[in-house]
Amino acid sequence: MWFFYLILGLLLFFLQNLLPLPPPLHLDLLTLLMIFLSLRASPILAVAMAFFFGVMLDCYGLAPLGLQVGRLFLAVLGVKVLRRHLNFHYIVPQIVGVGLIMVAQGLFMALLLHLLLPTPVNYQPLLRQGLFQLTVTALSAPLVLALLGLLEKHWSRFFAIKSSLAD
Repeated sequence: MWFFYLILGLLLFFLQNLLPLPPPLHLDLLTLLMIFLSLRASPILAVAMAFFFGVMLDCYGLAPLGLQVGRLFLAVLGVKVLRRHLNFHYIVPQIVGVGLIMVAQGLFMALLLHLLLPTPVNYQPLLRQGLFQLTVTALSAPLVLALLGLLEKHWSRFFAIKSSLAD
C-alpha cells in the first residue's frame, strides 16, 4: 500500500501547490493525508511519508528548511495523541481533531518563524488566512478522509483482482 500512498500524496501535492486554484479555497490536503495515514497505516510508514512530503514542501516553498517536515510530523503525532481521546470514526470528532492538529501546527509554525526570521513578522494577515484555512480544512475533513478511504478500498480491490487473474 505504500505505493498507493506515495502516488496519492504526489497527486495531492500537485493539487495543493501547482494547480492555479483561487486563494481562498486552499485546503491543507497533505495534512489530511498524514492524518489518514496515521489512522490507517503503520506509524513507520506515516513518519516516512511525513518526512518525504515535508522535504518536498520545504524544497518547493519559501519557508525555512525543516518547517514543513516538522508540521507534518506534528500531524502524525497529533493523531497518535488525540486517538486516545477522540473516536475518528465519527464526523464531529474528526472535525475537532483536525482543528486541534491544525491549531498546534499553526502555533508551531508561528513560533519557529518568530525564532528563525531576523525581522519581525506581521501576524495579523497570517492569522486571518490561517483561521480561514483551518476552518475550511476542518469542516471538509470528514469528506476528504472518506474519499481517501474509498480510494484506498478501490485501489486494494483492483490490485487484488489483478493479482488473482495473474495466478
